[in-house]
Amino acid sequence: MLAAGLAACGTVEQLSAAQKVSKAFTKVGEGKAAGLTFSVDATPEQIIAFGAATGDKVDPKSADAVSGLNFSVAVSADKPLKDLDTFKNAQSNGADKDLTLDKSVRLSYVLSDRKGAALLEYRQVDAKAFLRADAKGLVKLVGEDPSQVDAISSGLPAELKPVKDVLAGKWVSFDLQKLADDSKKFDGAKATPSAQPSLDPESAKQLTNSLKDVLSRTVTFEDKGKKDGAEHIWMSAPGRQLADELLKAVKPLAAKFPQQFGKLPTSVPSTVREDKVGADLYLKDGKLSAATFDLAQLEAKAAPGVNFPVKLAFNQNAPTVEAPADAVTLTSDDIQSTMLTLLTSGATSGGKGGTAPGTPGTPALTPGKPLTPAQAEELKALGLPLAQQEMFSKLGMGYEDMKSLAQEG
Repeated sequence: MLAAGLAACGTVEQLSAAQKVSKAFTKVGEGKAAGLTFSVDATPEQIIAFGAATGDKVDPKSADAVSGLNFSVAVSADKPLKDLDTFKNAQSNGADKDLTLDKSVRLSYVLSDRKGAALLEYRQVDAKAFLRADAKGLVKLVGEDPSQVDAISSGLPAELKPVKDVLAGKWVSFDLQKLADDSKKFDGAKATPSAQPSLDPESAKQLTNSLKDVLSRTVTFEDKGKKDGAEHIWMSAPGRQLADELLKAVKPLAAKFPQQFGKLPTSVPSTVREDKVGADLYLKDGKLSAATFDLAQLEAKAAPGVNFPVKLAFNQNAPTVEAPADAVTLTSDDIQSTMLTLLTSGATSGGKGGTAPGTPGTPALTPGKPLTPAQAEELKALGLPLAQQEMFSKLGMGYEDMKSLAQEG
């Protein structure tokens, strides 16, 4: 899109750089696997300085925990990613396809600390989900005592064995197709839902053309030569102008399709900077290998010398996502009994925010404020059945929380 937009009005130098970037993105779908890792490259000192500049004080312990965190996503298949029906359908007509139920796609999500230790890991293989968490590592990450995990686990009732397995760091698995089928049964009120407007091909084309036009007029590319064996390209645009024009391009469709776009602001926030913001792109063998960005560019209060670098690393040779061999299988009944036990424990304590029976130190759930009949009907019209409203209320959610969830879903 960027290359095509620049072809009409960009300089030869900009076009050459833009074409390199465009081709690099295109090549991502040509392989059978791809990986993406987002990492916080800011040092603890940089995070503290950024917090001070923006008026959000960050303590050294929190800064140390955030620095070096990375979140990785991997996808693999038996054929090139661009040939998968899920991706082809999504690109051609915007059809609502559930990626989690596509057995031809394998996915992996991993949250790791700076040493590379996995704190939270999720995999999807053959429409089955696999989850593992380092509960103590996650608790330690937020500055709490990891011994809490043992105390909570030892006090859990037998009905919450699945929770015990998760706290113990075991792999647990569940059948996504079965959960989807059970969810449809549970959603009895959704058997004949009102049709939601979808982004038709013509509207999608208009949006693409509008975005292409905005990008062609605002984004510039500069070839910076080689750096560490990779081609270095600087991509930049005037921050406020780009944000303002993108908002104007999307707003007409957002009004027509609120379910897809959500509620957009009426104008660009005043904190968006007027000057240029940009990202460094790195290409190896014609493929996108990394992109770095300084978040401080977006903050008007950040003075020169204040930085918060983050990085996106791309890998088209990511290993195939495999199912773990030792996962404890959870059935829909296991998950349901776990939820019911938690809800029952909360109800037994009287909804006062006390401690659930048999679970020392674990706060019970406080039900949300009861819904009025009008609120319940409004949520139902948004696609949230009464049964789900009741469950969410027991989990402590109020009307505004449920409305936001329904609109986002």
